[in-house]
Amino acid sequence: MRAKAAAGLLIVPAVLAGLVAGLGALWAAAATSGNRYVALAVAAPALTGLVWWLCRLALRRVAGLQVRRWAPIAVAVVELAVVAVPLAGLLYGGPPNRPIAAGPGTRYWDLPTGSRIAYTRTPAQGERRDTPVILVHGGPGAPDEPSPLAPALAAAGFDVYAYHQVGAGLSSRLSDVRGYTVARHIADLDAVRAAIGADRVVLAGVSWGGQLVATYLAAHPDRVARAVVASPGTIWLPAFPDNRHMTEGGLRDQNRALWDHPRLLLAHVLVEVAGPRVTHALLPDDAVDGDFESLVGEFDMRAGCPGRLLRVPPSGAGFWANAMTGRDMHRVADPRPALRRIAVPVLVLRGSCDYVAPEVAREYADVLPNAVFREIGGSGHDIAHDRPGRYRELVTAFLRGQITP
Repeated sequence: MRAKAAAGLLIVPAVLAGLVAGLGALWAAAATSGNRYVALAVAAPALTGLVWWLCRLALRRVAGLQVRRWAPIAVAVVELAVVAVPLAGLLYGGPPNRPIAAGPGTRYWDLPTGSRIAYTRTPAQGERRDTPVILVHGGPGAPDEPSPLAPALAAAGFDVYAYHQVGAGLSSRLSDVRGYTVARHIADLDAVRAAIGADRVVLAGVSWGGQLVATYLAAHPDRVARAVVASPGTIWLPAFPDNRHMTEGGLRDQNRALWDHPRLLLAHVLVEVAGPRVTHALLPDDAVDGDFESLVGEFDMRAGCPGRLLRVPPSGAGFWANAMTGRDMHRVADPRPALRRIAVPVLVLRGSCDYVAPEVAREYADVLPNAVFREIGGSGHDIAHDRPGRYRELVTAFLRGQITP
């Protein structure tokens, strides 16, 4: 009787050891192969094999050949099932993403940075202006299709280029997700400018796109004629620690949405624990892009105006471009000293109901010597969808020189 009890107690550490071995094998195989199917194929026999062997050792003195033969197999199979069911739920079965369909006007640049970038050009109408406009979408990893600015600015005589940043939309994804950095996006944007063949361009950025415009301005001020930042993200994220770049309502809304997407929470935790390569192998783009789209689609773009809900379902979103660029934002150098010396005219737009704190947009106006600030009453974060007429009016007037600092 004592031998049976001791053997039963020894099964517990055998189960725990099998779990550790299985997770370790999953981690190592994912890091080595970069493929989650290979990793799972290695982890399953590692878990079951060790549990079977340890249970067999624990039961070697128990009377009854049938018990010694089948009990280790049963314990191994049960543990595999207990582990596999929740793991499969986290790694598989997410909502499908909504890809952006390539239209007849979609073209591609193969940039010297290594990025294959999708774009559309809206040609100028009437008398053509010398400086083209590049639209810089938000996210990171959340293309805006279509932008209401393109036809309005084309009618004002500007060639307009809307491109999908690397890792999003119809542009290429990176096999090594550590390549999604702020520096990479700046290099891509400058390569886009060169591909257009323009010495100087007008940049119009939205949300994170506004932050990218600011960092590009700090690096290449001589290559920008004018700039627009609408509902911009922080110029430098470390200046707003502890989520102080968000309003209370916006932070509450986004935290609620995030807790409804455990797969994305797992991805962020695994990046810090296991590293980007292992995490991307287990949760590749097609496993998380749909979840990321669903998450963004649940955000209330008017979180600062209670009772006036606005949700804008995205398409073509790229989770890894968002997660890794966002991680890199904490590491980049502060661009504000360089921006204080820049004379480029910049229009800063903020909706009064934006979920981003008002101090974020105000900082652009304070730091940039030649900036002009306009608040759009009753608009949320997505001004383009919330107040498209006012948005087009202000941007067009600024680019025509009718609004000056």
